[in-house]
Amino acid sequence: MKKFTTMCAAILIVLFTAGLFASLDDLLVEYSRVKKTGDHAKALTIIEKAIEEHGESDKLFQYKYETLEQLGKYPEALIAAIKRADLSKRKSPWHCLAIVSICIKLNDLDKAFAWLDTAIDRGFLSYTELNDDQYKPLHNDKRYAAAIQRVKDNIGIDKPAKDFTVTLMDGSAYTLSKQKGKVILIDFWATWCPPCREGLPHLKEFYAEFKDKGFDILGISLDSNPEDLQTFLKNTPLPWKLLFTNNGWSDPTARLYNVNLIPSYWLIDRAGTLRHFGLPLRDKPTLKKAIESLIAE
Repeated sequence: MKKFTTMCAAILIVLFTAGLFASLDDLLVEYSRVKKTGDHAKALTIIEKAIEEHGESDKLFQYKYETLEQLGKYPEALIAAIKRADLSKRKSPWHCLAIVSICIKLNDLDKAFAWLDTAIDRGFLSYTELNDDQYKPLHNDKRYAAAIQRVKDNIGIDKPAKDFTVTLMDGSAYTLSKQKGKVILIDFWATWCPPCREGLPHLKEFYAEFKDKGFDILGISLDSNPEDLQTFLKNTPLPWKLLFTNNGWSDPTARLYNVNLIPSYWLIDRAGTLRHFGLPLRDKPTLKKAIESLIAE
């Protein structure tokens, strides 16, 4: 028995050394290296080998459809992208949006709008993303305006902001509807999110400039590790109100607002009406102008 076990171990070593069997991490490192060289055909072979040896996963099928797209194999990329969406435990609208993009490349607008509807069903809110050039073929279709209006209705723009009562990190109670008279920016963020961290200096500028004019910020952390958040806040103090429930993406307020992408900015006027959503800090002047306009009302 011992001799048989030793022989099996030797065979596995030979297979691994010959490249016939490799750990998933090794394959992904090799995939990343080859992809950087621009050899997408070889990169695809590596991902297919990873799927064959280690099983199907949403991560591997994401790599597969992205590589197929780079090879211009759009029908195969579509199949892989749909497979990725099916495999994923988190039914993200962004998976659907990737499928929309491939359908456009295949000039199949009927299927593109069907998947856009699915994205909206799954909570797609960032409709400004659809202004990108890749989605322009949708814009002249009458279904596009209807889809955008459906998203805006789901967001609640020009409607009373969804109310909530929470206990802030400083122990005080906070009810959104009791903030009437102030312009409120709700920022859903997390310490592990680079764009969130990059946006904080700009938010500090806005807060310093407008806090005495009736402007306030509520930062809602979607972190799931309290130690990470405390360490971050110790090194980078934030002067506005902060909420942390230790629930990550399952934070009750994030779920109330259907947040599925961060940073996520929600701008509420003095009357408690949601006026703007999704204004990115990469477009800092637009967000600042929106704040100034609401303060002036």
